[in-house]
Amino acid sequence: MKKFFYLLSVLSLFLLLAACGETTEENVSGEVENADDQATEESEKNENEINQVIVDNENVKATLVKIAKKDDPIWGKSIEVVFDVQNKRSETITVQANEVSSDNRMVDGALIAMSQDVASGKSATAKLTINELEGYDFPELKEDFEMTLHIFSWDNYDYQENHPVKVTF
Repeated sequence: MKKFFYLLSVLSLFLLLAACGETTEENVSGEVENADDQATEESEKNENEINQVIVDNENVKATLVKIAKKDDPIWGKSIEVVFDVQNKRSETITVQANEVSSDNRMVDGALIAMSQDVASGKSATAKLTINELEGYDFPELKEDFEMTLHIFSWDNYDYQENHPVKVTF
């Protein structure tokens, strides 16, 4: 029982210290390219947000909202790529990130996390998070960022869509 209370107190202390850290966030702006490689509109005057529609069809509407770099003294560096996804289908869809690269180098799958379910007729914020881990190359986002937005349904195995996302800086 003493070990349990000791572990609980150490965990509480760690969480308290984590809450005291200061996180900095740097928003990244860029130019989004369509699948046919033609440059689209410049990012909005507010450099913090990109707000570019990636796909808008009978099934789904996905907008790239922003790309932000974060630096936390405890958790380290991270990159957050935020999408707003609207499901127009009659079943739940899942949105994931595939083939993520930055500056013409693939990002290791151990660094990335993104899987968001969106119920029929609903919208959701889907976030791709790239976390810095020791022993892996962390992307710098100097030239470009590319990925495939993979959308599918667990309820209908015949349905899937892949949409390229490319942002140049």
